[in-house]
Amino acid sequence: MANDMSPLWEILKILLPSVIVFLTAYFLLRDMLENSFKKRELEMKAKTAGQITPVRLQAYERLALVLERISPQSLLMRISPHDKSAPDFHQQLLSQIRQEFEHNVSQQIYVSPLLWQAILIAKENLIGIINKSADEVGKEAHAIVLSQRIIDNYVSGKEQPIIMAMDELKKEVGKLF
Repeated sequence: MANDMSPLWEILKILLPSVIVFLTAYFLLRDMLENSFKKRELEMKAKTAGQITPVRLQAYERLALVLERISPQSLLMRISPHDKSAPDFHQQLLSQIRQEFEHNVSQQIYVSPLLWQAILIAKENLIGIINKSADEVGKEAHAIVLSQRIIDNYVSGKEQPIIMAMDELKKEVGKLF
């Protein structure tokens, strides 16, 4: 029986150190490859961030411009209420807001969902203020009366949606730096 164990013992003496060396090499190489992969991934992110940051900043600038352009003060200055009826002026204001958003809807891919939601809420609240103002002045009113009512309703509101969205935009840009 002692002779039967001798060849097995000899094989184990050779095989056991080989397995230990193999496992050590395997784990070392695996860790080294993972670290190398992570390093390359970080380098790619840094390189991409250098290219994307200017595009993101441009998106923030465009969205700030959209918010400014749809603010009641700016909107009412750009679209002249003279010689128009309130319903025509109402439709023109809503059309202008929709156009601003149609031209800039692609910017949402560069900003956080929270910011985009704030901008959409600002747009919808502003449309609500314009619609409410149009209902209050009636269909026979002149556009100037509607424009004054829009300003009054916007300013008298507890929260000014455009300002709130702009604040959210500034907060997000501040996180970049």
